[in-house]
Amino acid sequence: MKKINAYIKSLSFYETLKHGSVYTLAFVFTQLISVITLPIFTKLLLPADFGIYEVFNNTVRVLGIVVSLNLFNGFYRFYFDEHLSKQDLMQYLLRTSCIAFVICVVLMLVFQKQFIDVVSLPKNLFIWILIAVFTNIIFNYFNTYNTAQHFSKQAGIWQFITQLLRVLSAILFIIFWKRNYVGRIVGENLILLVLGLIILLFYFRKYIGFSDNLQPETKREILKYSVSFIPIGLSGFVLGYLDTIMINSFKGSNDAGLYSYAYKFAVIYTGITTAFVTANRPKLFELLNQKKEEEVIAQMRSMFKLVVALSALFIFFAADGGKILALNDAFNAGLHLMPILILSYIFNDLNELYSFYFHYEKKVNYFYYSFAVSAIVNFVLNWIFIPKYGYAAAAYTTLISYGFMLVCTYIICKKIVLSRVPAVIRFVDYLAIIALVLLVNYLATHYIGNIVLQIATKGLIYILILAYLWRNILQQFLRKQA
Repeated sequence: MKKINAYIKSLSFYETLKHGSVYTLAFVFTQLISVITLPIFTKLLLPADFGIYEVFNNTVRVLGIVVSLNLFNGFYRFYFDEHLSKQDLMQYLLRTSCIAFVICVVLMLVFQKQFIDVVSLPKNLFIWILIAVFTNIIFNYFNTYNTAQHFSKQAGIWQFITQLLRVLSAILFIIFWKRNYVGRIVGENLILLVLGLIILLFYFRKYIGFSDNLQPETKREILKYSVSFIPIGLSGFVLGYLDTIMINSFKGSNDAGLYSYAYKFAVIYTGITTAFVTANRPKLFELLNQKKEEEVIAQMRSMFKLVVALSALFIFFAADGGKILALNDAFNAGLHLMPILILSYIFNDLNELYSFYFHYEKKVNYFYYSFAVSAIVNFVLNWIFIPKYGYAAAAYTTLISYGFMLVCTYIICKKIVLSRVPAVIRFVDYLAIIALVLLVNYLATHYIGNIVLQIATKGLIYILILAYLWRNILQQFLRKQA
């Protein structure tokens, strides 16, 4: 066992694996809380309540990025510039985001009616949108602050505590106050506001001030970088947000809730893969600075290997898990869309790997092109097909949109930015495995009537896939045992 541990520590991917494992472990525990309590919410609330709740959350996430001018991402990038003072950098960014938030609150108050009409939310949620956006900005900064400094344990503990308290608070407010979407939203966001203020007082207190030593040209560069990177920060939220709000507008909150329930499991999947992508970025910055391009490619292949393993697990078993967890059978209607939604996020994972080069080259403005294409495609297809085919069409429009984004990002990296990104052929074996998983899942679901045999078949195939992906470690282990 010691030799195996020594071998794992010798891998170039070890640091990413270590911190990514902490992030993932924290994410798994936080999602475990969500999964365990999900039957409570499906029992107490209706699909329509889920629809309003998801539209609210997506609205807050989008506004959290736009209202803060995305400056927390500026901290993540410029933290690695050694000539900049970390104290001055954080102080400038936090102060600027707070000023931008106050200005946006005034504008939203002036145009309150128009805003509520656009997002199709009840008027009584307006004040809670403002509160939630404020806490969202604080948590965005806190997560970036922890990630940049490799404070993975601190980040993990806070994620777990935050999720536990918000779920417990929501359940209490639903049971003892209002048994609908209002109880859940108010319960969650009251505790998040308290936690956000604690973060400000205990972690960011030293960064609150009106002076710093950053040069004006440096401030302009940071501001330009952060604002120009808003499309990347919005990419995942906007595509999901557009789907949910258009379903809500065209088909009502009940259908939006059914789609959101299926989408929730795709979000769990992408949360795990995002944890490893996030943990891997400091290592990629380091390798590119050292001009070790082949090692960068090796790191990206290692990342995609994890994507394949996790996506296969979710494609095979997420829908079954969704049926078990929903105590209300009304929530099962959209679970057949799971493989399409997972495939969409596989495209998004690949897009994240390639768009890293926009981060490194500080040419994030080029992402506007790929994001604009995917957003336009998503909007147009949703506008055409959701009224005709209902919420199911949104899963396929999401898949097509992420596919367009990936293709555009890859072409821009190769032809415009001229980065030495890995060719798609570098991932062809992994893409073939994903195609096989989709085929096996379809055949097993439609042609094996016995549920036990169906799960056993998919389980056997999954074990074989894992053995293939990590065959080098398996072979070395077997040699040691011989």
